[in-house]
This record gives sequence, C-alpha cells and structure tokens, in this order.
Amino acid sequence: MGRAMAGRRCLLAMLLLLAVFGPVRAAPLDSALDLVTGNDFAPFTGEDLSEGGLLTDIVRRAFDEVGLRYGVRFMPWRRGYDGVRAGKFLGTFPYVRTPDREMEMLFSDPLLEVRQLVYLSAHSSMVFHTPEDFRGRTVCAPVGHALPAELATLAAAGALTRESPGDLPACVRMVASGRVDAFVIDEFTGRSAVAKAMVGDEIRIAPLPYARAGQHLILSRSLPEATAILAAFNAGLKKLKDSGAFEEILRRHLSASP
Repeated sequence: MGRAMAGRRCLLAMLLLLAVFGPVRAAPLDSALDLVTGNDFAPFTGEDLSEGGLLTDIVRRAFDEVGLRYGVRFMPWRRGYDGVRAGKFLGTFPYVRTPDREMEMLFSDPLLEVRQLVYLSAHSSMVFHTPEDFRGRTVCAPVGHALPAELATLAAAGALTRESPGDLPACVRMVASGRVDAFVIDEFTGRSAVAKAMVGDEIRIAPLPYARAGQHLILSRSLPEATAILAAFNAGLKKLKDSGAFEEILRRHLSASP
C-alpha cells in the first residue's frame, strides 16, 4: 500500500473516531486544504466582520469541538464554489440546498435556519403571495447565489428575468432604483444590506415570507473523506448547541448587526 493511500485511510479512520468519541487529546489533525467563504453576506460572513461573521465563527468553533483545525479564506462566491468542486479547497459555506448543488456537493446539518424574505422595489406594483407572482417580473440574485427552486424553474422557462450582478449590494441598489422588481434573501442579510446601502425608503418587504431555509457547510462529493469530515463536523456542531455556546455566538453577532 502506498504512503498516500495509507495516510488517507488513516485520516478517514481518525475522522470517524472523532465523530463518535469526540476530540482526540493528541495533536489536532490538520489539512493542506482551506475552507472558503465570501464577502458582502453580513452578518454571516465577511472579512470586515468580527470573527469573519456569525457562520464563520460557528464553523470554526464546531471543528474546534472535535479537535480539527482549518483555515478560512475569503474570495468571490463563484470562485470558491468552483474551487471546492475542483478539489482546490476543502469546503465552502453557507449554502442552501438546491437540486443542482446536491448533485455535486454533500451538505452538513444546518448551521442555522432562517426566513427568506421578498424584498421589493417601492417603485414596483408587485405583490407576493406565491412564487407565481414572480412570473413576468425581474428578480436579482448575485453571481454565486441561487434562486429559490421555484424561481429557478420559472427563469429556466423564460417566465421571469434574472439579473446577476457581482455582489448583493448591487442587487439592493438595482431594486431600490426600480431597475428590477425584487430579490429574495434571508432576513438578517437583507436587513444589513439595505441598512448599509441607506436606501430603506426605496425598499419594502412583502408581508409573507418566501420560505424557511437552512444554511450549510458543503464539501465536494468527489472528496473521498467528505462523508467522514462532515460526520465529525456535525458532531462538533451538536456539541456546540448542547453546551449553550451556540446561542451565545448568535446573541453576540446578531446584537452587533444593523
């Protein structure tokens, strides 16, 4: 058996032991591969946020709970996702489940479940009751962000128009100006983005939430140890929640957000 294969099998065995029995007291396992995430997603991720953002803090702390250490890089969302898929990086976060992503990636337990809200232009007559209300409209979703499944289906059928600027602030400005009708994102990120853009008078929120969605850590299905790493991570996340530290992290980050 070659050294590389033996090392990989040893790593898999250690990860499974971590998931079942908790941290190993010897030196923590390291990886040459980093985790990646992106900017402009306050309060969840961002280089300018405390601890890199709420979910960056949670991901790091969950790995700490099982004795694993990984670096976190910040880069454009699309580049990070493609890098994970190509095996250049270990994993990325936070992502919601979509059918296309599930073909390529394995998903952790939810880092956090959030309400997705519909943010509308004050200049648009659009109302929201069901996804069908988006038919014939223009919706904004930045590069690297997925539309909700129902809206993706409408877009693929040509029943709605998607605008995909480089980042979320551009979407906020486009909706505020009336160039597009709406964007859909979680309540915390949406509130922070609108406040930062100082366009509150130009944006309104539909009374009915679009849905609830989980935010996840994802690893490529092509990574042999992905299942074992996620099992260890999920065990660490559970420890974090059971200890009460998870709620403390939420309070600290969300109290600092706009």
